[in-house]
Amino acid sequence: MLRRVNKSLQQTMEITVDSLHHAYLVVGESRQALNFLEGLFSEEGFQLAGNPDFIFYSGSSFGIDEAREISLRAARKPLGKRKVFLISPSKFSMEAQNALLKTFEDPFPDTHFFLVVRDEELILPTLFSRMQVIRSLPPVSLEEGIKPDKLGAQSFLSLPLKGKIAFAKKFADEELLLAPFLDNLVDLLRVESKNLKQVAKVYQVRRFANDRSASSRLIIEHLALVL
Repeated sequence: MLRRVNKSLQQTMEITVDSLHHAYLVVGESRQALNFLEGLFSEEGFQLAGNPDFIFYSGSSFGIDEAREISLRAARKPLGKRKVFLISPSKFSMEAQNALLKTFEDPFPDTHFFLVVRDEELILPTLFSRMQVIRSLPPVSLEEGIKPDKLGAQSFLSLPLKGKIAFAKKFADEELLLAPFLDNLVDLLRVESKNLKQVAKVYQVRRFANDRSASSRLIIEHLALVL
């Protein structure tokens, strides 16, 4: 498959917040991308953790429903200066890629997408051609990079019950994506506490995370009671 349309940004220092393209294909892993974005946006005070203008999706699969949801959220004006999407699924369906074409063809102002994949050959040429490519991000260890706790999981676990309930309400009010939060929660429980029973409890509700009828507030309130 020919890949000659896009200019590869081998040196990531070429990218600045003042000259951002609307869409990037990042060849690497989500932790590398998170660490890169943290450094990129820190100069203008745009924090990733707890920011409703930063939408992070890292679920096991990204289908047409997720693509439509992302497109709907992209259409909303940012609360601050800009809106940033980081999409890093394990599987990215062809239908979802086609569904994102319209959003990438006609981008919204001050909205930027970073799509993370390990193999760029998995991306449809039509979608690929609408993105600039970032390769060769430096490796990041868990200690050096943005940990799952910086995206809400650590603070949630450290809160008392009343605080967890308030966290659930704020999470729902800001319409944050539930699946990435639960994935980060699983990572944190598995790595730091190694409590398999708690991991299992999160997995039990994780399957409902991408169901539009599911209430993120009720799910997080449930976890507040059982974790």
